[in-house]
Amino acid sequence: MSIADYIKNKLPYWPNWFNFILLKMNVLGGMVYGRAYLRLLKSMDCGDAEQKLLGMVNHAIEHVPYYRKKYGDLRVHSLADFEQNIKYIDKEEVMAHWNEFLADGMDWGKVHTGTTGGTSGKPLKLVEPINRYVHSLAFTHKQWMWFGWHYDTRGVFRNHHIRENRDYIISPILKEIIFDTFRMDETYARVCWGVLKKNNIRFVHAYPSSFYLFCRLCRRQGLRLDFIHAAFLASEGVSNEQRALFGEMGITIYSFYGHSEKLIMAGNCPESEFYHIEENYGYCELVDSCGQVTKEKGVLGEMVGTTFCNPYFPLIRYRTGDYSEYVENSCKKHKGRSLKGVQGRWEKNYIYKVDGTFTNTTALNLHGDLYCHIDGMQYMQQEKGKLIVCIIRNEHFTDADESAFMKHFSEAMGGDEYVEIRYVDKLQFQPNGKFLPLISNVNS
Repeated sequence: MSIADYIKNKLPYWPNWFNFILLKMNVLGGMVYGRAYLRLLKSMDCGDAEQKLLGMVNHAIEHVPYYRKKYGDLRVHSLADFEQNIKYIDKEEVMAHWNEFLADGMDWGKVHTGTTGGTSGKPLKLVEPINRYVHSLAFTHKQWMWFGWHYDTRGVFRNHHIRENRDYIISPILKEIIFDTFRMDETYARVCWGVLKKNNIRFVHAYPSSFYLFCRLCRRQGLRLDFIHAAFLASEGVSNEQRALFGEMGITIYSFYGHSEKLIMAGNCPESEFYHIEENYGYCELVDSCGQVTKEKGVLGEMVGTTFCNPYFPLIRYRTGDYSEYVENSCKKHKGRSLKGVQGRWEKNYIYKVDGTFTNTTALNLHGDLYCHIDGMQYMQQEKGKLIVCIIRNEHFTDADESAFMKHFSEAMGGDEYVEIRYVDKLQFQPNGKFLPLISNVNS
């Protein structure tokens, strides 16, 4: 196990009292991440993204069996060459030829093996540089700094199962106080709130659904969260009802897109909800349903990524299965391209109507004050034409709200008989703690 992996996975389980002392002594700031991190943090906006792209593609064709067999003596000299000659790949293609994606003469002492999340099927096994965290953290921290963060201690609400009957654990090097969101209820929310308040934690790193549940339980108990300056939200989309509650609690939101393959990164800034693409992190393309690159604003396309930092197992023009569209960027903090959010697992967001047509979860978004009258919502579809809407009601929910919900969803589905509103105490989460807005057993 590398030192970085030990710091992340083992050190937090040292006694809290000892880790808390180490945490208070940690005044190293960015130096704790090493010289490579500090160099990248200073130079990340100075590189030429197109040259990085061409360099990685030509390296792959020369040194990686899959690309060498596919492209022979081809060399790309421009973006036009790249778009014309290099074909798309996806997870299934990589899994079918996995060994051929390993670079010649692999030094296994310099790499780490891991997997993607696997929420949409069998996970993909990845091989990455052993110092992979340097690249991702530098770009992530750059965007966090837009919100005033400067290596401050963060509260973490993600996918941790905390062992040994402890309420929280501490990562003193990464400066994290980590909570177990799988046991979140009113009592535990009060414990978490007390720890955050006592330690003056101004920044939170969380899954949107996990932090939303915590905030909802705090609001129910009258626990103010205005001491939290910003929430860094990742791995899920942020729904309208979540945004409404975070705004009500006075918490600024940073939401960003990233994935296990580490090909594309984009996040919003305090002045915009749009996702600013980090052009020097990896190469991002949008591809339409015909497989053509689209560069027009307002045109939905699948996000396709190419690595800049993984010569050992390079993924080039890799289809992510996530969708977005370009928007006009007028933000002063970012001069590159920007995206209008991300629609993840596009094929899983289809809701089929009885006539064979379909809509999606984004199109079903509610308007007005209805989000303030519920504490959570999730769609389920077990057969085509029938939609189950699971709702957690709060104290503001009325019969009029029920009528409004039914009217909204009935109009979308083609009639009352195609909609069931089901009131629940909690929503369903994936084994890794992530939340899916739609759970569907329907095949297209």
